[in-house]
Formats: sequence, structure tokens, C-alpha cells
Amino acid sequence: MTRHLFAALTCLPMLAMAVPASDADVEKLLADRFDSDRSGACVQAAVIEPGKVWRATRCAGTRKDGAPAAGAAFEIGSVTKTMTAALVAGLIDAGRWSLDDPVARHLPEGTVVPRQGERQILVRDLVTHTSGLPALPPGLSVIDPANPYASLTEAQVLAALKKVQLTRPIGSQPEYSNFGMLVLSMAVARSHGGDLEGALREQLFKPLGMNTAYIAKPLGAAPAMGHLPDGTPTPAWTIATNLAGVGMVKATLDDMVRYARAQLGDGPAALVAQLRRTQQPLAHGFGMNWVLHKRQGRDMALHEGGTGGFSSLVVLEPAAKRAVVVLADTALTDLGGLGDIGLALLGNEMPLQPRRAVEAPAALRQALVGDYELGPMRLKIWEADGKLMAQAAGQGAFELRHDSRGDFYPLGLSALLRPEPPEMDKPVARFMWHQMGGQTQARRVGLVESPPTITNAAWRDWAGEFQLAPQFSLKVFERDGQLMVQGSGQPAIAAEVEGKDRIAIKAVGAVVEFERNTDGQVIAAVLLQGGQRLRGARKP
Repeated sequence: MTRHLFAALTCLPMLAMAVPASDADVEKLLADRFDSDRSGACVQAAVIEPGKVWRATRCAGTRKDGAPAAGAAFEIGSVTKTMTAALVAGLIDAGRWSLDDPVARHLPEGTVVPRQGERQILVRDLVTHTSGLPALPPGLSVIDPANPYASLTEAQVLAALKKVQLTRPIGSQPEYSNFGMLVLSMAVARSHGGDLEGALREQLFKPLGMNTAYIAKPLGAAPAMGHLPDGTPTPAWTIATNLAGVGMVKATLDDMVRYARAQLGDGPAALVAQLRRTQQPLAHGFGMNWVLHKRQGRDMALHEGGTGGFSSLVVLEPAAKRAVVVLADTALTDLGGLGDIGLALLGNEMPLQPRRAVEAPAALRQALVGDYELGPMRLKIWEADGKLMAQAAGQGAFELRHDSRGDFYPLGLSALLRPEPPEMDKPVARFMWHQMGGQTQARRVGLVESPPTITNAAWRDWAGEFQLAPQFSLKVFERDGQLMVQGSGQPAIAAEVEGKDRIAIKAVGAVVEFERNTDGQVIAAVLLQGGQRLRGARKP
């Protein structure tokens, strides 16, 4: 269950604009974002305000098959996690669970859960993605890449827990973990008699009138067909029912509108209280599986979702009693997700742009040619017969095409190659490879990089690269007398000194603070943006 949350250090500035006030307004924004998009995506969206719901559907028009039915069920991916959180909140209200329970208490007796001395993985660690568990179960065997979770069993998830070696203190740092949510899904199901689908139906779907939402047992809504980012139809994803709390609910737009309205307070009082509980801040910018985000002074709770053929987004603005739901019948996670259209539908002026297929500049194509280290693999890129080709060692070759956002994409699979803009007349040094919601940085083989430098004595201590996340680093350097910062796979942006060991990146509303050791040396940087906090050590 992939997901793409609003990116750290996004390069898109935002200005206030009016919230859509009609179905036509919603459709216009969808058209601005998706008309002629290379993905071919068909999108259904709703803007929810007190007593009003505006809806629209729009298709890119670049693929052969048509739009899903108005009442079709979409795979909502990781938005499901917020529903699992609602069940956790219900168990807490019933006095059966606590956020501070070790999760082992709710798993089969004898289950080995990794721990650090007396510190165990708690329920709160799982719902805030700070358990230290990796993104996926170690040793996960994918039999069918088009349906990667189909063969996964509860026994395999429990067995995988024994193999984990935690690499950071439990609770210390967020790292999004589907593995952790698979474990929590099992625990919740066990506390509901071993039937997660029945629990969701009785505790959430029926009370809210989400009459066609389901996991494995359809209730009247025909499933939409999912698509790869090149418009190719792709099979539905499936999973063992009691593991489905990680991201396998299917729902219609009407179902999700009812869900969002209840999150804003429109529903049975006891259930609304549970849903509100899931939105309360817990740690590191998370509630209970909701990402808490501040944008232009507006507090939001959000979650994106994605499967092999679908994308989804729910954004809540509780103070304004406003919400947005967006469902797409195409896997857009690796293309940036639905965050841009979601913000636009909430009244933020975004530079909405479809991803149109365009020819790559000849100089950029040539700059990308070469051999790269991509994780444990080596990837070769070359030109042949006017096409840009790529091949990982031991795998088949594929063509790379280019789009109007400046990214390259392979034909036949869901992935994206975002090159770090090269210096004049120099080859591309690094690129980010986006696939299945994850990112891997590739470096040119044989590359010898000079460390970032700063000549201004007042800034010199900050020069360097800081690892803020497993695949996201921030480089601080000087260019033509200007202090600059650059995130992985992104253009460099000007920064301004705002105080002692503090710089502002005003173009994206972010701040970077530097930490020093007892000897006065800068050892880490902290990126503050939109209510989020990312800390990273300085790379040697």
C-alpha cells in the first residue's frame, strides 16, 4: 500500500484563492490538472462544506478505455489506515486497549516482537509510524508483482517480526511502515473476533451509511478498473482480510464523502468522538495514522493512498469544517500523487499542470547517458535509434520517455526517474528513482563529488549535506554569492539567514535550523515545514 504525502521541501509556492463553490468549479480544477495528462487518469472529486458537497469527474482523455461508473468502487489504498485507527480508537473508548499497550499484548501468545531492553513497541508507535519497523516485512516474497500482497499470510507477518533488527530508538523518528500497519491490522482483527471486515462494517461503515464500502465482500458497487501510469489496465490488489487494515478497502466517492463528513462532526456522536480522537496530535506530525499538516496557517489532517492501479486522497480542515476527497483509477503515487489537486480544491492556488508526453532536450538526454549505482543494482542508460533506453543488470531493457514536468518514465511499469539538474555541459550526477511509493537515489558510477563549499565566513559552518530521511538529503552550499539549499532530485533554491544557525527558504515556506556539538561543530540540520519536522545528521 503505497502512499505519497505532501513532499518535504516542495518547490511550489502557494497563494490564497477561493474555495470551489460549484460542481463546475471543481470540474475546472480537475481539467486544469488532468486534461491531456500522459497517465490517462480518470478522477472523481468532492469538496465538502457544512450542508454542501460539490462533485465532479474528469478524465485525461489519453487512453483507450472510458471512465469508471459514477458509483464504482475504487481501491483507496493507505487511506484505509485511518479507518483502522478508528477501530483502535473504539477499542480504547471501550477500555480494552490503550495507546501505551505493547502491541505484543494483542497478538497471539508467544509472538516475538522486537524490543530494546524494557522498551517495547507500543500501539502509539505503530499509529505514528515510529516503531522502527521497516517499510515492508523482511523476506517478503512477491509471487505476482501485479498483486504483491496476494500470497502474504498472517503467519508470515508474525514470522517476519522475529527477523527485524531495530536500527533506531523506538519512538524516536517517523518512518512510514506498511509492515507496522500489517501487524496492527492483525491485532485489531484479533480483538474483534478475527474478522476485520466485519468490524469495519459494523463499527464504521453501517453507522456512517458507507453502504458499498468493503474489503473482500462487495455490497453492490461494481469495482472500477485500475490502470498503470501509462494507461494500461492492471489487476486489482488483494490481501488476506485480517491484514487489509494496511490499505485494502474499496469504496465509492459517496462512501468517502460520508466518511469525511463524519470526520468533521456529521455522524453518530460516539463515533464522531472516536474519529476526532484519531486526528489529535500524538508525535512527529502524526495523529492516529493521520498526517497533521499546517499550510498557510491552516491546520489539516490528511492521508494519501495508492495501490497498483489506484490513487486516493482525503484532506480534512476541521476548523473550517471543510474536506476534500479525490479518487483516481490510476496509480499516480510515483508521479507525485494527488497533493497538488487536493490543495487546489481547498482554495490554495497551485500551478496545476498535466504531465504531457514531450521530447527530452537533446542535451539532457546526453547528460543522462551512463552507468549508475541504484541501490544494490547497476543501471545502464544509453541512446539507440533515437530512443533513450535503460537496463538494470540481469533484467530486460526498457524505453525511457520524458514529460512536461521534466521527469523521465519507463514504459510498462509504474516508476519515475527524476534527474538532479546537471551543471552546464556536465553529465547528470544523481537521480531519484521513484517506484511503489519508495525512492532510491542513484549515483553515477565513478563520480567524484566535491563537498559543498561556502566562502562567506558567516555561513561557512553550514556547508554540507544532511540526511533527513532514508532517501532524502538536503545540501547547503553557495552559488554566485547566494546561500542555496537543494533537496534530493530537486532544483536548488535560495535561502536567507534568519538568525543564529537558522535559515529560511521563503519560496516554499520552510526553515532549516542547524545543531552543534559541544565543540561548536555543526552536526545536524532540522527542516521545519508545514508543521513537519525532519532532522538529519551531517554526512561525512
